[in-house]
Amino acid sequence: MSKADVAAERKEQIVRATVDCISKFGYHNFSMQDVARTAGVSKGIIHYYFLNKDELMMSVLDKVAGDIERVLQSDMANIEDPFQKMEIFVNVCFDVVRSTREYYQVNMDFWTQINQKDEVRAVIARHYAKFRETAAKVVRQGLEAGKFRKVDPAQYGSFVIAVIDGLSLQWLFDDKVFDYDGMVKVASRLIIEGLLPERTDQRM
Repeated sequence: MSKADVAAERKEQIVRATVDCISKFGYHNFSMQDVARTAGVSKGIIHYYFLNKDELMMSVLDKVAGDIERVLQSDMANIEDPFQKMEIFVNVCFDVVRSTREYYQVNMDFWTQINQKDEVRAVIARHYAKFRETAAKVVRQGLEAGKFRKVDPAQYGSFVIAVIDGLSLQWLFDDKVFDYDGMVKVASRLIIEGLLPERTDQRM
């Protein structure tokens, strides 16, 4: 195994350990020593690969976002019907919010830094761009198949992400604000209805 491979594997090991620590202790309560212990390495090794906690956290955001994208691609891979694909996209994203709410908590913490740190803004913007494009790709497939009404794929992709993000944030701040499962069904239905061909009265 080359040095580059060893370095990549070690960084992945540290990032996975960090995700585990965030899940176990919460974002504000875990320490670098916790990460070192979970990863089975010294704190010095962590600082060798990551200059500071911010750099480590941005790698965590990249990993979790990448994991979400892989789940989406896997779940939609063999689905031909674009309506079903969009439903899967919406449901997977909402499920991820509930199962990895720590990701959103870290994300929100980083949002407070976007006006001070360009690299943080770039990381978060890149994540949103990936998810928007995945949603927009489903819309384009539906349009090409003649099953969706005429909408702008990029705009509709942004709309879908906004619905998921907006409802998720409300729930993360107060998980009693609405029934989560019920709201997911409502959101999914409204997003799908907005793509039905017969709905030509309101176009995006």
